Amino acid sequence: MRIRMIPFLARFGWIRAGQRRRSRSGPDDRARRDRDCAKHRTRNAPWRQDDGILMFRACLRCNRHLAWWPSYSMPLSLMRLEPLAILAVALLLPTLAGAQANDTAPPPAPPLSLGEALRIANANSPLLSSARASANAAAGAQLQAGMRPNPDLSFLQESFKRYDRTSTAMISQRIETAGKRGYRVDVAAYGREASLAAMDAQSAAVRGSVVQAFYGLLSAQRTLAVSEESAAIAERSTELVAKRVSAGKVSPVEETKARVALVATQIALTRAAADLSAARARLAGALGGGWPGGSASEDGFESLPEIPALPALDARLEDAPLTREAMARVRQSNARISLERARRIPDVTISAGYKRVTTGGIADNQAVVGISIPLPIFDTNRGAIDEATHSSEQASADLDGARLTQRQALAQRYADYRSSALEAERLKRDVLPAARSALEAMSRGYALGKFPFLDVLDAQRTLFDNQTRYIRALTDAHLADADLGRLLGTPLDAAAPTVQP
Repeated sequence: MRIRMIPFLARFGWIRAGQRRRSRSGPDDRARRDRDCAKHRTRNAPWRQDDGILMFRACLRCNRHLAWWPSYSMPLSLMRLEPLAILAVALLLPTLAGAQANDTAPPPAPPLSLGEALRIANANSPLLSSARASANAAAGAQLQAGMRPNPDLSFLQESFKRYDRTSTAMISQRIETAGKRGYRVDVAAYGREASLAAMDAQSAAVRGSVVQAFYGLLSAQRTLAVSEESAAIAERSTELVAKRVSAGKVSPVEETKARVALVATQIALTRAAADLSAARARLAGALGGGWPGGSASEDGFESLPEIPALPALDARLEDAPLTREAMARVRQSNARISLERARRIPDVTISAGYKRVTTGGIADNQAVVGISIPLPIFDTNRGAIDEATHSSEQASADLDGARLTQRQALAQRYADYRSSALEAERLKRDVLPAARSALEAMSRGYALGKFPFLDVLDAQRTLFDNQTRYIRALTDAHLADADLGRLLGTPLDAAAPTVQP
């Protein structure tokens, strides 16, 4: 912001050229002030502008004497407003400085790393919050399952006559038989174990989703960069063909072909930009909020994780969260069978109390003791036992199915990872350098008139296709590794060692 105050004031007649400021004191006082204040020696110095902020010279020792302007002076009628003018300028300068600071754009956010993305997901994922709440609820259920029955206190009053009545106070305690409390604790404990395994499985699933979304964003960024490079190459080729057509060396048909290829690369560039926006949205959703958006760090995109052999991975499936959850459900269902069988045996309730009988005004105190046992005649808990038995069979079948499904998925994703990693390695080592060298040779040869333009277009398409295949192979390898981590239960904060393809 540049401020030009002198032309503005002169336009409205507030400052007149060729006038000096008239002093309110005599010549002697003016000379004394000149001797006392060295700043008056520079009174003819012009105004200057520094970083867009208006600067002026003023003497604070001798009656707020303003510096002289080069060819302008203040009218006598405005001299009385001199203190207010200084105050207004002093108040205005911080505002102008703040406005200039606000015009400066904030620095861009640093690229998001995978570790930071996992940390954000661990703190903000609603799926993890739900799994943790479920595990805490299971802990409360286990605590409640170990509680014993509360005693019952009762009071009975027979007749309210003063000389003829009976009062009874008793306390009763139900005693659980057949180990019901232990079986109930086992059911709750296995339920909590299943909830903890489910929480670990959810953590691994969130990690897999974040890793897939993160490398999806990296893939979109790389694809956009390749599309920009391809569009730039096509544009240079079009300019070269246009020059040769203008020189009459080639047919205008070749320029038309070049422009068609240029439009195709521009369309691919637009599609890559749209895919990048969608990839950012997917990553933001996987993180559960807490990420303002931006780019992802590409440091580890070409570094593929080092994965053990398939037999070693298959042996780790028994300790995977999904397997542990299914096994906990089987144990819980077996404990529920034992609990339902124990419930066939009735509990015993023991009572003890005090009874006071008043007859004809004479009171008699008596001790009361009792015991009660329900008779299992109609309800033998047979239906609950059958339900628990069939639930146990279902849990066992679910465990076998989970093992089979995970083993098949593990073998498939391992094969996908190996093939994608091998493809990325071959493309980076053999194909891409050869394709780039071929394009450079074709471009130089076409400029010298040795090759037709169709060969140049074919070399461009070959390079672009192989670059896209390389990005896709790297992405597929990272996605397969994320699925392997989800199957094996890799925790959210774990980082696998990497190896260059």
